[in-house]
Amino acid sequence: MNKVALGESAKNIEGPPGDPSLPLVLKKLLLSRDETLQVASAHCITAVLVYSPEKYAPAFIHADIPEFLFEHLSSSSEVLVWSSYNCLTLLAEEPLFFSKCHTVYGIEAVVRSLQASLKMNNTELHKQGLLLFTEILTRQPEEIKLFTSPAMCRDAGCALREAVSSPVLEVAAEAVKATSAFLRKDHQSAPPVRYGELRALLEAVLNRCAEFSQTCLNRRPLGHASSRDSEKAILQRGKFLLSTLEGFRSACRLAIEFQSEPSAQENPFTAPSAEKKDTLEAFSEFLLSACDSMCIPMVMRHLEQTTQPALMEVFLSILHSLFVIVPHMKEKFSKKLAASSFIRLTLELKARFCSGLSHSALNQVCSSFLYCMCLNLLSAPEKTGPPSEEELSTVSELLQHGLPQISSRSPENLAFLSDRQYMEGAARQRQHCILLLFYLAYIHEDRFVSEADLFEAVQSFLLSLQDQDECPPLAVFKASIYVLAVCQDKDSVLHEQLHSSLISIS
Repeated sequence: MNKVALGESAKNIEGPPGDPSLPLVLKKLLLSRDETLQVASAHCITAVLVYSPEKYAPAFIHADIPEFLFEHLSSSSEVLVWSSYNCLTLLAEEPLFFSKCHTVYGIEAVVRSLQASLKMNNTELHKQGLLLFTEILTRQPEEIKLFTSPAMCRDAGCALREAVSSPVLEVAAEAVKATSAFLRKDHQSAPPVRYGELRALLEAVLNRCAEFSQTCLNRRPLGHASSRDSEKAILQRGKFLLSTLEGFRSACRLAIEFQSEPSAQENPFTAPSAEKKDTLEAFSEFLLSACDSMCIPMVMRHLEQTTQPALMEVFLSILHSLFVIVPHMKEKFSKKLAASSFIRLTLELKARFCSGLSHSALNQVCSSFLYCMCLNLLSAPEKTGPPSEEELSTVSELLQHGLPQISSRSPENLAFLSDRQYMEGAARQRQHCILLLFYLAYIHEDRFVSEADLFEAVQSFLLSLQDQDECPPLAVFKASIYVLAVCQDKDSVLHEQLHSSLISIS
């Protein structure tokens, strides 16, 4: 259909009173028993919607066109099903599509159609069906429940699991996006929540991502185009990994939201003597284990080749949320992260991307992650005595205000810590934060600055405090003394000047 004919067809929607409108004409064609006319009608609807969706979508919706398109999803004709998918995806851009509850009545048809189409050898059909499903899952209003029965919710999860496992990357990628949209609290069936099924879906997503990443690593492109092909593979892998992490973050958000619902804690129909696998606690521990064994290694391998701020923002927000999801493991998890150089990694991210006002969202996520990890580490100290509640409260306020201001590389942070000029307010808080970060990294064997440089910086910091007649928070003072004690050479003693400084400060 050319543009002139399309314009004339569009005008017919608003034809004179008494004339049959285009929606009604196309509706009659959809209701005909001639498959060719049905497909032609769907193509006409698509063309008009592409021309001006905001103007013409409401007319088609008021004519109940979506109802008949959903019915055609059960057709054995792949062309008709694909055309219906395409039409419905365009109609889903109109809010009226959802307020009229078309999706509530049509979601069963979409799921069953997806299940059937995935058995066919038609990649374009798979992709278009998943695209429609993603649009519905994403745009469905929270107050209008989409899945009205546990069986339908289960079938949707099974269809997604099958699609994620597709050998065709484009299909699997679209399925991962749909999974992220599916893992919304209002999309899950009423309690009991089927945590085992959610776990199976996430495992399928993580395994597919790991498989794809490994396949890319094993390929060695040859010839003049090898560099270009390698860059393309890295970009493709990064996109798939980002979608996977977004889905995992959705699952973490789901676990946090269910923590406030007693009815969602565990399956009430499980026998008391049975092993309780289908519970929120078991699902939460699975999230922690899966992140540790799969998400972290995949991200670290990807970092060896490139760093994407958007990907790292999602990744660190996942790590941050796990402190809340599995609170009894937060101290152990924090120690493992610190020992795996995550303090250094986060500081490097802030220095590289967050100077000035750039990447403010990443800076906020980095700061929140460091804040929680540092408090967890200080609450379960390795080398010093446990802090009092008052100490923790003071450090909490200090970190909260100081961490967002740190976006410099380690040599610059050391230089700032060594600065003996007059310091006040935010600048002094920043020094305190830098010292605590170096201390926590040091005691967990992540020594990314030389001991000599760290010793000199802490010594200058303490002398600066003496010059200004200041007394630092107790936790900062303890950290300073520990760093000085372990950084000095074994056969040397602290300078007399430093001895007198410590005495006067204490």
